[in-house]
Amino acid sequence: MIFNTWLFAVFAVITVGVYWSVVPSRFRPYYLVVAGTIFYAWAVPAYTVLIAALALATFAIGTAMLRAGDHPGRRRALLILGVVLICAVLGFFKYTRFFSATVNEVAARNILPIPQIVVPLAISFFTFEFVHVLVDIYLGKIQRLDALDFAVFTMFFPTLVAGPIKRFQSFAAQLRPIVAPPPEEIALHLYRITIGVAKKTIVADSMSLLAQPIVTPGAPYGHLDYWVGTLAYTAKIYFDFTGYSDIAIGTAGLLGLSIPENFERPYWAENISAFWSRWHISLSTWIRDYVFIPLGGSRRQPVVVLVNLLVAMAISGLWHGAAWTFVVWGLWHGTGLAVHRVWSQSVVPRMPALHSGRLAVRAASVVTTFAFVAFGWVLFATSSLASAGSVYAGMLVP
Repeated sequence: MIFNTWLFAVFAVITVGVYWSVVPSRFRPYYLVVAGTIFYAWAVPAYTVLIAALALATFAIGTAMLRAGDHPGRRRALLILGVVLICAVLGFFKYTRFFSATVNEVAARNILPIPQIVVPLAISFFTFEFVHVLVDIYLGKIQRLDALDFAVFTMFFPTLVAGPIKRFQSFAAQLRPIVAPPPEEIALHLYRITIGVAKKTIVADSMSLLAQPIVTPGAPYGHLDYWVGTLAYTAKIYFDFTGYSDIAIGTAGLLGLSIPENFERPYWAENISAFWSRWHISLSTWIRDYVFIPLGGSRRQPVVVLVNLLVAMAISGLWHGAAWTFVVWGLWHGTGLAVHRVWSQSVVPRMPALHSGRLAVRAASVVTTFAFVAFGWVLFATSSLASAGSVYAGMLVP
């Protein structure tokens, strides 16, 4: 189900209404699992088996890790098994076509068949949540894994399609018992949902026509069209993503549960690092905690840290989509983060005017960061690197 449809509106109203008026308190977690299963099965029913099987495998491996106690070797082996299994499932369904097409393109002939695989709904989100659970069990951050709590965590329908990516510890702590929100909070949650729908249907969707020049570049469009298209897509993707997040957060609130905020005025960021602390926060913190820090974080040699930034952001790009445009988009931001790190550590300390807090410096920083992000969205929007190159050429060559 798509959030900004009448079908979802009816589903949500019935689900929330029955949830508070009919279902006894102790049965509400079970009800959420059933509601989430119906929600997920509506798209591709067969893949409900996939998410259930992977959830059961994750739960079994996580439970075995907890029972392993003070046997670090066994815990590590179970962690590797679980993460490899989860990533293999994600890789098979989401990236097999991409891999085969890349091999054929490099070889300039059809060496591998292109499989016709339907990507399961939300596979990028629930696989990342499963990896988080196993890693946090290994690190000792999760001491207990209850089957019902994990089932609700897995099938919680407000976050199932487009996040935010939840953390098990903070989510499960709210389930026993689930407390009904007071009337004033209900009003705020309804307002949040209304704003989210407006962002998606009124603003984001209305930008689609203006953004068309960078989605399908070509002869009909001129220099100004590409600039307008880039700005329109920059607005479209923000209001699209934040709209979905607002609906998810508001719906979760109506169910008495809190989920992470995902956006915090990212286009007002004064540098690219601040942008990523405000944009898709649940994803950026996941990449930081489960990719960048395991690679060594900021504790390694400066050159290694910069390489790790590139690797982490390339993975972030590939997570968004199985295409080289997404990988290069990730590298674009990884390069921006690496340059900002060098700039902030080596240049800014020697030039007091750059960190004086003056309005002109801050304004220039915001404009520069916004321009960097907007240029990057061209890679995100286009279907190939050649198309992205056409857009950049159209923008920069009148």
